[in-house]
Amino acid sequence: MSSDPRTAILNAAGEVFGRYGFKKASVEDIAKRAGVGKGSIYLHFENKEALFEACVKQEVARGFVELRARLREAKTPVEQVRTYIRCRIEQHTRKPEGPRIEMATVLELGEAAAHLIPQMVDEETGVLAAIIEHGVIQGAFHASDSRQVARGLVELIMVLGPWMLTSEPDAQLEKSLDSAFEVFIRGLTVPPLPTS
Repeated sequence: MSSDPRTAILNAAGEVFGRYGFKKASVEDIAKRAGVGKGSIYLHFENKEALFEACVKQEVARGFVELRARLREAKTPVEQVRTYIRCRIEQHTRKPEGPRIEMATVLELGEAAAHLIPQMVDEETGVLAAIIEHGVIQGAFHASDSRQVARGLVELIMVLGPWMLTSEPDAQLEKSLDSAFEVFIRGLTVPPLPTS
């Protein structure tokens, strides 16, 4: 556990919420897992909802730190889109510590975080739209509305997320998804057909 009580609480809460869901997770279980008293949690977080929101935001921030670091290594817009897709898919399929999360838990956690999703989608769309727009400027991509294309890909990956998080990775499925995403990327590189 972390020597910083707030960090220890957040880490413990993430584990407990992931294992039991939002409703069944108790502040007592989180405090015990964090090695702090129940009252310590309320020194840092107003209630269980605020603690859950902080956990979600921390996890989203971690994901973005990893994504941005990997995007910096990709040199071309095509490589950046591939990197974006691979990173997000890997983040969704990364085996959590302990047992796999049940689909019901993922859905419940998603419901509890629903008010945060529009902001997450907007931020994610902004990152991908900037990559696509940069590719358009360089002549590597042809997209009339970079933000709309980015939003579609973000939504697709987000829809796949809960299913990927709860299922064991399947090599054939991963290969199929890679092929489908490659078609998407090639579609960005092809000039649109002239309209008559």
